[in-house]
Amino acid sequence: MAGPYLGLRSFDVADRHLFHGRERDAATVRALWESSRLVVLYGQSGVGKTSLLRAGVLPLLQEEQAEVLPVGRVSQGSAFPTTTMPNHNPYTFALLSSWSQASSPAMLSGVTIAAFLRSRPPRRDRFDDPIPLYGAIDQFEELFSDLPHRASYREEFIDQLREAADAVPRLRLLLSIREDVAARLLPYENRIVAFGQQRYAVQPLRRSQALAAVTGPLRGTDRTFAPGVAERLVDDLRTSTITNSLGDSRTVQSETVEPSHLQLVCTALWDALPDDVTVISYQHLQDHGNVDNTLGKMCAAAISEVAARHGLLAGEVWNWLKSSFITELGTRGLIYEGISTTAGMPNSVARELTRLHLLKVEERAGSRWYELLHDRLIEPIRAGNRPWPNHGDPVTPNRLEILLRTAETALAEGDLPLAERYAAEALRVGGAPESGSPRIRAEAESFLAVIATARHHAAEAEDRLRTATAIFDSLGDLAAGGRVLAKLGRLLLDNERAADAADALGQATARLPGDVELRTLHARALWRAGQPQAAIGVLTATLSIELAYAPALALRGVIQAEAGPTTAAIADLEQAIRIDPELAADPEVVAARELALRRLGPAA
Repeated sequence: MAGPYLGLRSFDVADRHLFHGRERDAATVRALWESSRLVVLYGQSGVGKTSLLRAGVLPLLQEEQAEVLPVGRVSQGSAFPTTTMPNHNPYTFALLSSWSQASSPAMLSGVTIAAFLRSRPPRRDRFDDPIPLYGAIDQFEELFSDLPHRASYREEFIDQLREAADAVPRLRLLLSIREDVAARLLPYENRIVAFGQQRYAVQPLRRSQALAAVTGPLRGTDRTFAPGVAERLVDDLRTSTITNSLGDSRTVQSETVEPSHLQLVCTALWDALPDDVTVISYQHLQDHGNVDNTLGKMCAAAISEVAARHGLLAGEVWNWLKSSFITELGTRGLIYEGISTTAGMPNSVARELTRLHLLKVEERAGSRWYELLHDRLIEPIRAGNRPWPNHGDPVTPNRLEILLRTAETALAEGDLPLAERYAAEALRVGGAPESGSPRIRAEAESFLAVIATARHHAAEAEDRLRTATAIFDSLGDLAAGGRVLAKLGRLLLDNERAADAADALGQATARLPGDVELRTLHARALWRAGQPQAAIGVLTATLSIELAYAPALALRGVIQAEAGPTTAAIADLEQAIRIDPELAADPEVVAARELALRRLGPAA
């Protein structure tokens, strides 16, 4: 008997009869798409954006009223040797390859998006009017997750989307993107279409939606749930056991269910049921649909994959997840992403586990913080923890990591004295000859600099940041050293030491050449140090990397309003405001624009 649940696989159009619980979401997105030139669909990784688009929205677009392109991607999925193609933009080529799967790669080389769409004769309705053309691009975050040398291709690709929107008025675009990357798309939305943009957030399933997703797929089978069993399954998915360090337990119930968890548990239940079962009972649920066991297996698979990829023991990753992401109160812990490590693990480990739906990431004040995806993962992570040996050494690198992690947790809770005490202890233990860890020392120095800055101890913060840079450099990790230098530059700039800040930020940008925010800060330091032309040069180079980076445009306009040329200042300021309308209220931008207009005189 074929299973009606899909596990971790996304739903497609052919699975629409199995897709339940998102009917209202699908109808809303369809209405937005029909009435807008651009819709941005966003949500956390694994929340079901692809399934909503393919199995929920696309089937609602009536063929006689809509021409729908296949769902596109901007990542390269073909093995064709595109490096030999002239005029090849990899993003454009990937998109057109997914929109026109029957075309040979050679035919798509050098073709722009607008040219491709214009080559399609418009379909017409019974009144001979052209019907709308719907083009969706899934996983649009791939455009922002590439190497710095591809930034020029990204800018050209955005320009091609704008050209296509202008050249083909019937085009309706939908871009699906991860929530933690959606902010990077925001400055480009007005550039793609001048008006008519909409955004829609995809949330985890509420109880009624989850119940529909559990029961709906059984309608095409000879099985049903006994009364109350499906409700019990959904409530099990929402209910977590919180156990503190003293062993005291309590249960909490979330308002939502993660779609991936629901599909995994339902798939495991279906696959384990005896063939002769037609009514799924409480006993079947207890025997074959245990939520903790199923989620534990999911965690084990993800951890094994990440551990193998990073040359780690799986037990190390289990131990790290338990000690870092579950607090002594038994709740989810919020963990700070450091310069090169997250609670002692390489940052890439946390990022991979986010992709595999164990963690989620949140941006706070320019820093990244991780936590478990859902409370429902607490017990599977705790129960699945595997010990790993420390060879009897009472002072191990793991202890250093725990000390630093505790400091980071204290900082997240606003307890500066406690954060400082634990970070200082990590630094002391990490510096001992018999147990030292240079990387932990560098992380601790950088972290203590954050605390010193919060306490307005600028000299101490500067010393610690320079020490951290030297340690990272000795380890050969120039990128981590560059990130510390960026912190140092910000500190010096805040303390009116513009020339020193420009020097530190210049060194940082040399190590992190693709960081446009860092380049813009370097330009500001140069300007404050009395070098406006050097600052304009840095900003111009920055805008060659990311053409529509509004902060760089605004700062170049501000500097030119003061140093000239005035007309260029006004052009930059107005373009920056078009990209990011909130800049219109920025006091620095307002003052610069007024100054430039006064200098132009009545003719302006």
